[in-house]
Amino acid sequence: MVKVSFPQPPSVPLALVIDLDAVSHNYRTLCARLRKGAFCAAVLKANAYGMGVKEVSSHLYQIGCRHFFLAHLTEAIELKCFVGEDASIYVLNGLREGDEAVYARFNLIPVLSDPAQVQVWNTFSRKKQKCLKAALHFDTGMTRTGIPSQHIKSLDLADLSHTEIVCVMSHLACAYQSTHPMNETQRLLFETIQSRFPFALASLSGSGGFFIAPEYHYDLIRAGLALTGCRSTVAHGDYTLKPALKAYAQILQINEIARGESIGYDATFIAMRPSRIATVGVGYADGYLRSLSNRGEVYFDGHVLPVVGRISMDLFTIDVTDVPSPQIHAGDWVELFGDNIHADKLAEKAGTVSWELFTRIGTRFERFYLNTQKTKGVA
Repeated sequence: MVKVSFPQPPSVPLALVIDLDAVSHNYRTLCARLRKGAFCAAVLKANAYGMGVKEVSSHLYQIGCRHFFLAHLTEAIELKCFVGEDASIYVLNGLREGDEAVYARFNLIPVLSDPAQVQVWNTFSRKKQKCLKAALHFDTGMTRTGIPSQHIKSLDLADLSHTEIVCVMSHLACAYQSTHPMNETQRLLFETIQSRFPFALASLSGSGGFFIAPEYHYDLIRAGLALTGCRSTVAHGDYTLKPALKAYAQILQINEIARGESIGYDATFIAMRPSRIATVGVGYADGYLRSLSNRGEVYFDGHVLPVVGRISMDLFTIDVTDVPSPQIHAGDWVELFGDNIHADKLAEKAGTVSWELFTRIGTRFERFYLNTQKTKGVA
């Protein structure tokens, strides 16, 4: 069977192991490869990519991380409970008018992504007779959010009179294609922009950009997917990260079927031989994507076993015919992704990316956290 060291027997047939030792390894690996003087920030949006923002943020804070990025204001307020007052917490999705007082109350840093947001924040700061912190996000080619680069010259000093710009940032559109010419085009444009703010931290790259070249590091790397150890993050070079998320499900039943019998909804799989079919207690309601029907694979005791038939809401089926019957039984656990089924490969089979796979993990998974190493600070 898949040998998993659960702290206690799972109470449901779905289990997610979050290896905080692997998170530590990944964070320290990134820090060690940063160019001199740069910092590694943690992007912990969407419940820390499914890992659990409480456990991951507090763990990263203990080992030295002091910069955190979230997507939404509510996520940032939640994270505030788990880190120290010296942590810098940025909110990526811009400033909604009316939220200014909430940012100020919780000492959060809005990432301002258009001139109107800059004016709203500066006006609020002036009324408070304070100089409040903010980050400026410039669009260098993603064409999604961000101040259009041509507007940089139109930013009036009066718009920033009561704003402390602590970070200037942008985002690469093709970071996971390391040789794509757009990467260098964006970097050169960002170089021009950040030179106008020499007093602020400069941040261009997320996980993908980190591996392109040290020239993309600047002062602050925003690591999200890389902290999970997913292979998708490594654009080239040696793979040195460790998977931090490992998902398992339990076999509920094993049936023997004859050649010609069908399996599952719509009879999309017809057995071409007498077969043994195991039913696994997980489905698309738990984030195991329906597009993996007749395409997915699981791991069991040295065997990679195919998903056969449709993925349903709570169940799917696998062909275990090639596993000797004394080796596999109802109650055994199979690996959905982890050390043997790599998340990026499974996501590719589903026609998506590992980001979606992780962030769709359902609440019915029982979560177990592994943390055997002593926490040590990172210089």
